[in-house]
Amino acid sequence: MAGIEKRTGPRGTTYRVYWREGGGRAGARDSETCDDKGTARRFKGLVEAGGERRPGGYPKGCRGLGTGDPAPQGPAKEDADSEASRPRGGAVQAVDAPTLGEVIGDYLAWLTQTGKAEARQVAGYRRLSAAHVCPAVPTVRGEQVGPLGGIGLLEVTTEIVQAWVTWMGERTHTRTGKPSLYSPKTIANVHGSVISPALAWAARNPDIPLGVNPCIGVILPKRNRRVTLDEVPTGEEIAEWIKIAYMVSQVAGDIVVLALGAGLRWSEMTALRPCDIDLKRKTLRVSQVVKERGETRELYIADYGKSSKALRTLRIGDEVVRMLARRMEGVPRKALLFPGARGGIFRAGAWHRTHWSKVVKLARAHDVETRATAHKLRHAHAVALLGKLSLDTVSKRLGHSSIVITADTYGHLDPGMDGAAADLLDAAMRADKPKKKPKKKAKKAKKERKLALVA
Repeated sequence: MAGIEKRTGPRGTTYRVYWREGGGRAGARDSETCDDKGTARRFKGLVEAGGERRPGGYPKGCRGLGTGDPAPQGPAKEDADSEASRPRGGAVQAVDAPTLGEVIGDYLAWLTQTGKAEARQVAGYRRLSAAHVCPAVPTVRGEQVGPLGGIGLLEVTTEIVQAWVTWMGERTHTRTGKPSLYSPKTIANVHGSVISPALAWAARNPDIPLGVNPCIGVILPKRNRRVTLDEVPTGEEIAEWIKIAYMVSQVAGDIVVLALGAGLRWSEMTALRPCDIDLKRKTLRVSQVVKERGETRELYIADYGKSSKALRTLRIGDEVVRMLARRMEGVPRKALLFPGARGGIFRAGAWHRTHWSKVVKLARAHDVETRATAHKLRHAHAVALLGKLSLDTVSKRLGHSSIVITADTYGHLDPGMDGAAADLLDAAMRADKPKKKPKKKAKKAKKERKLALVA
């Protein structure tokens, strides 16, 4: 089996891929030195895919970057035109290998054919690819590479994918009305739903000569999920926000009560129906959510959530039960509890314009300084539970896909765990802690008991 050896010298760090021809002990030793780890991993995959033999088009001394032709028998000379027409950014594309855009298209078609994802999800991935991947022209070592959709698959290296991350981080959008940089979350979503899984699928496909997923080792920008206390209502502010919301409208008050009392997402609240509520058992079931089609911005109801754990059942308090009981009166079992003004699905934009903006304005007039948004009410629900329930329970209640998300978002706000740790350490270090009396040896104690009986 081929291996990779890291070498550091005066000229920097290199990575040596080594193997024995044919994989056996009797095979001749061979190796190739690469300039970066991503190239070394990809070249190692090609060696292993070829039965532990040097792949065609990768002569000795190629640094892991192929020529696209079988290894030359003698010195070969390329003319200036062929050199100028060679694609930049990594290994030169083999004649029969597909482009990155074709691989992504084949991967998305495979998702649909195998039922691994719904057609709506695949359509969303296709839009992400068309908007952020295929037209990308990142810069690698001072040279522009791309558009990525048209470059050969074997040209795609870890260095190029890392350059794409940088390219995405420098782009702007105007969805909010003013130029804004793409967030780390958006970059991670495109990488994790399109680029990385498509290349991983290609690496597993025996008909595609990739070998190793170039996304291995790519560093994504860190996402700041942490919530600060000045962003969410706490303590007496919770009751103030409810009071102010009801001063604006009945709908605003009911949604604020539901968000604070159940911690639901907007897409979950607006998909709620009477059949999802059990007033006797005081439970609420999240069985569907609202989704949006990217191209047409059309809203629809989906029976899958943000993650597999988003669909859940949770207990609700008396305040939420009373509000839901009042709201359910006269509403059909499968109708929406919070419809839009003209019926149908309640859009987030309409909620902000007609209700929430007025709530915020009135809150400022009442000197409520918390920088809350509608989604921060969900954070307020979580913060109120910290120190009273475990992070695992809070994570399940919020419908997070992993407890890691809950810990990253709220873990630093849990004063109970930190205080308990401080008390334990204080007790351990206390100088006046009473010492336990040493136990007498068993034989000595037995002898003393015998003497006592004789006496």
